[in-house]
Amino acid sequence: MKKEIIYTDQAPEPGPYSQAVKFGDLIFVSGQTSEDPLTNTPIHDSVAAQTRRILENIQTILTAAGSSLEKVLRVDIYLSTMGHKNEMNSAYLEYFQDNRPARNCVGVRDLDDGLDVEIEVIAAA
Repeated sequence: MKKEIIYTDQAPEPGPYSQAVKFGDLIFVSGQTSEDPLTNTPIHDSVAAQTRRILENIQTILTAAGSSLEKVLRVDIYLSTMGHKNEMNSAYLEYFQDNRPARNCVGVRDLDDGLDVEIEVIAAA
């Protein structure tokens, strides 16, 4: 099997990492924050708005890789405080209503750019 780097100019520009990597039948999407893909600047909005922007960015990356949110197997979510979990869940459930993936959600300190949410996923190709 060959490792394939996934890139789309329709999602935020990555730093020293790939937006996603496809290996075999799996796609590993790097942790995404709520950056506007047009300006590459973080959106410091509500937790729900950050979550929606992130999931839209992930959806764009998965589409570029030939996949979709429906094929997400696992989601890892990092919150600046677990106090944001309910608000994040309300937006998250708009994207994962049925056939929900396995998930991990943890509170961490000092997310990039002072944001409140970061999400990474593993999806089937």
